[in-house]
Amino acid sequence: MLKLLDQMALSAGAPLQVGLMAVALAGIAFVTFASLRRFNRPQRPVTESAGAAACRPWTPWRNHHCTRPAPAAGDGHGRARGEEAGQLLGGVSAFQRNTAPLVRDELARLAREGQRPTQLFLTCADSRLVTSMITSSGPGDLFTVRNVGNLVPPPGADAACDSVGAAIEYAVEVLRVGSITVCGHSGCGAMQALLGSSSAPPGAQTPLARWLRHGRPGLARMERIGQLGRGEVALADRPVADDVERLALINVMQQLEHLMAHACVARRVAEGRLVLHGMFFHVAEAQAYVLEPGSGRFLAVRPDDGTPVAVCAAGPAAAPEPGKGGVTEALEAI
Repeated sequence: MLKLLDQMALSAGAPLQVGLMAVALAGIAFVTFASLRRFNRPQRPVTESAGAAACRPWTPWRNHHCTRPAPAAGDGHGRARGEEAGQLLGGVSAFQRNTAPLVRDELARLAREGQRPTQLFLTCADSRLVTSMITSSGPGDLFTVRNVGNLVPPPGADAACDSVGAAIEYAVEVLRVGSITVCGHSGCGAMQALLGSSSAPPGAQTPLARWLRHGRPGLARMERIGQLGRGEVALADRPVADDVERLALINVMQQLEHLMAHACVARRVAEGRLVLHGMFFHVAEAQAYVLEPGSGRFLAVRPDDGTPVAVCAAGPAAAPEPGKGGVTEALEAI
């Protein structure tokens, strides 16, 4: 290129030669700068191309892998007929393709050595509450129980409710976990159903209605608080939004009491080998709150709190260490 420009400049005279050489050098500098910029640019996570918009993940949050094709004409909600049937299989296929190679060695180790979780995490079945995401945990970390309303039936309440009791007994007596966390959340449908149950007409007891009776002690507790005119439960940094949020917070405290009614739990707590924790997750804020020991206050967990999982001991509050207070006092490392 430079040789060609030089020949053109010689035939046109010295002034043109200087101008053409300047243009050439500027072009070379631009190409070099662009190449270096692209080389030094932060690399985006590797994901499947799948033809640009022709790929849809389970949900649109960042860096999810493709699990299904783009929507065709469907039911008005972006869902083609039969799309849901292939969604789960598509997600499993994406796991085999993208994630399984990364976790296979760790899962093989867990298969050989068995599970040794240190935590029992009891929370709601709500699909927006992703336990491994909000606790930054992985395979083998949490022994998890999920049900509608994160409820803990007291022992002997009903033989039909033995599933949760069995999980508690297994976690405490066999796995020997060191802590149990009860985690509620905002916008809980179970809390909404409990609040609306007093005005519902009497009728046949459905499985859901029978199950929700284990949340009624929390509802009665909230009504007593209102009659006394003082707040037993609170969020430390803002007012409680509404009765649904208030009941969700009270329900966490109530279910911790139900846990203590289980003999194996009470015994291990008395021995000092088990602690109970209360937690609340606000979905819209993506914010976790933990129950302060010895109070009804839930404290917001901050990015710089420095604990892998924010938990709070149930029972009498211990005296704070010098220089500690607020959320630092409430949080404990696992």
